[in-house]
Amino acid sequence: MHTLHSSAPRGWLAAKLFGAAFALLAAVPATAQVTYSFNFDVNSTGWTGTPGFTRSTTNPCAVASMRRNMWSSATTGFLVSPLTGTSVGGTTTVTYDYKCYDFTGSAPTVAPWGGFTVQYASSVSGPWTTIATVVDEAQTASCITKSHVFTPPAGPLYVRWSANWVAGDYYLAFDNIDVSESVVACSGTPTPGDTIAPIGGVCSGANFSLSLQNATTGTGVSYQWYSSTTSSLGPWTAVGTGLSTLTTSITGTTWYYCDVTCSDGPSTGSSNVVQVDLATPVFPQEFSSGVVNPNCWSVVGLVGAGLPNYQAQSAFGVGTGSVRWNFYNIGALQEPTLVSPAFTPVAAGTEVFFDVAGATYTGGEIDSIVLEESNDGGTSWSPVVTMTNEPGAGVLNTLGGTGTTGSNFVPTASQWASLAYTLSAGTDRIRFRGISDFGNSVFLDNISVGVQPSARHTVYGRSCATPAMTLTSATPPVAGTTTIFDLNNIPLACPSPDPVFHFGIIALSLGQDFAGTDLLTGYGVDAPGCNLHITSIDVVVPYVDVVPTQAVPFDIPVSVPPAFLFFSQAAALICPNPPNNAGVLLSNGLRSYVNTF
Repeated sequence: MHTLHSSAPRGWLAAKLFGAAFALLAAVPATAQVTYSFNFDVNSTGWTGTPGFTRSTTNPCAVASMRRNMWSSATTGFLVSPLTGTSVGGTTTVTYDYKCYDFTGSAPTVAPWGGFTVQYASSVSGPWTTIATVVDEAQTASCITKSHVFTPPAGPLYVRWSANWVAGDYYLAFDNIDVSESVVACSGTPTPGDTIAPIGGVCSGANFSLSLQNATTGTGVSYQWYSSTTSSLGPWTAVGTGLSTLTTSITGTTWYYCDVTCSDGPSTGSSNVVQVDLATPVFPQEFSSGVVNPNCWSVVGLVGAGLPNYQAQSAFGVGTGSVRWNFYNIGALQEPTLVSPAFTPVAAGTEVFFDVAGATYTGGEIDSIVLEESNDGGTSWSPVVTMTNEPGAGVLNTLGGTGTTGSNFVPTASQWASLAYTLSAGTDRIRFRGISDFGNSVFLDNISVGVQPSARHTVYGRSCATPAMTLTSATPPVAGTTTIFDLNNIPLACPSPDPVFHFGIIALSLGQDFAGTDLLTGYGVDAPGCNLHITSIDVVVPYVDVVPTQAVPFDIPVSVPPAFLFFSQAAALICPNPPNNAGVLLSNGLRSYVNTF
């Protein structure tokens, strides 16, 4: 973001005046009035004619002209000038010759034939502003001279003729083009106004542009930009190339202003100081904007190949996108890398969280992604962990097994896992460096430093039932909504002759991780050899075990705080038989977290 200050600093006035005087003596003013002429007699260098305008010596206005055959299958044409010069915002006149003559016989074309508009712009690609329009003007055997007056803004100046066909079959030719600006010398004290900077902060090391609120017209105008990395009062360093705009980059908060000087005097006016800040990294980075590098993230390595790239698949089916390392389509040892923006150095014990989905390839090719950290803004890097998609221990192989063949892996909502690794104290940037073995694809989503990613559930622990009673959830936990716990393979109540239905519970611990100890004692139930893994029970959600599959709702209060974390585990109360004499069987545990409350 940027902050404007009402006036430029004053303590450095003498230095400013000395610098301005030196600039006037040692340098040519950065802008000068436009004086441009071209007649196509020798060539048409710099001119573009799309479609169809070409240089021709047949029936020209003088030696040669630029012409376009206009007819029913060629109804438009654009003749675009090169840069005619840099305007200082003065009154400008464009003069040219043109003729419209029949395709055969060279006779003047009779109306209606169409017309053309004369336009100007600050770049060759526009946008274009119309100066004048000529429609069905009566033609003569010789060229017609036209002249139009306009006042462009200060800056680069391009001119074009945009032709439009109505009837006939003819050539439209242009020649002897002159663009001249009539200005007087700059006088008085310039008032450049505010220094205009990007709103919302800029990415570290990325180029951005500064400009001035008010243009200073006339000849003899010079510009000198200044920057400070200390404060809005300086000290100041001269920067830039003497233009009315400045393209630069920063790695920390920086202040800028510009001195604008008229040679008549000389007299200098200063723009208001602007503060330019670094953009604040957004965590979690969810890759939901349709691009792989939003919020100052960057892609290094296979940028031309678009890797890593944005994909519509999103972790656990929540969200709109993720980032993919397409190892399946790139050669071995290629290293596409995703780099975070710089962030505030972290304290000891801070973790990086992210969700991952991936598969190995049955040919045995093992791809890797190395998570690396930097404590100097990305100048040097150190490894945190090397992750692979190998069968078994590979944390990037969430599909499981020995992989897939025949097509690139695309995950479903259930084929994602959540990972977390501890960063070193002082880390201020991370990156994910892929190393290809020409294997399969890996997807990452919801990357976060220090802040738990949003709307995720992670399974931990084991079930104490045969077959395993499993606790899962596909519903994202969001404050003020209902999360659905899915229970499968619930042991049912005692068989006949006992007709009583027994109850089960899902116990929740708010903000507490599991301890691996038997903590059901004191709640009237016990399960020797099978532990309830949460450290304390804050909420109990009951259900009736009448069918082996249950969808158990849990209402999350609207007041749940950011980074809320809770752990849950299900217990089924069954007929007391050894070794579960209290009649309790347990599911796996489930860790749920969200930061979007």
